[in-house]
Amino acid sequence: MADVVITIVTPLPASVAFSRLVDWERHTAAIPLTTLSYEGDAHAGQTFVARTALGPVGFDDVMRVELLRPPAGDQPGDVPGLVEVSKHGRVLGGSVRWTVAPVTGGSRIEWVQRLVVPWLPRVADPIVAAIGRRAYGTGLRRILGS
Repeated sequence: MADVVITIVTPLPASVAFSRLVDWERHTAAIPLTTLSYEGDAHAGQTFVARTALGPVGFDDVMRVELLRPPAGDQPGDVPGLVEVSKHGRVLGGSVRWTVAPVTGGSRIEWVQRLVVPWLPRVADPIVAAIGRRAYGTGLRRILGS
């Protein structure tokens, strides 16, 4: 299991950053070769699929929103927003947990992802983590628009 931890500080208020991170259309627009399929607005219990493909070759990353709690406000000290997603795909498994905390001048996002790539040996986990940090960090910055 590869652990990916990303911290981003943005001038966006926590409520805005949180809304962007649970806007699945923004994910589709920000992540190359990937399209999310889902029904309705993000909510606990929602299942969605991220299809990553180049032409006919690709894979589905099946996910479920386990917990979704928007931030209590935009002032430092307000309760942060929290999202937990479980990953159930055959190619990628694991979980993602992110918080969006209000801070002076914006918000702080902490993204913690446990990536399971069942077809790779565990010795590859550091490489998977490094690639994950780079790819997910770039995607998150695009989603946030910062």
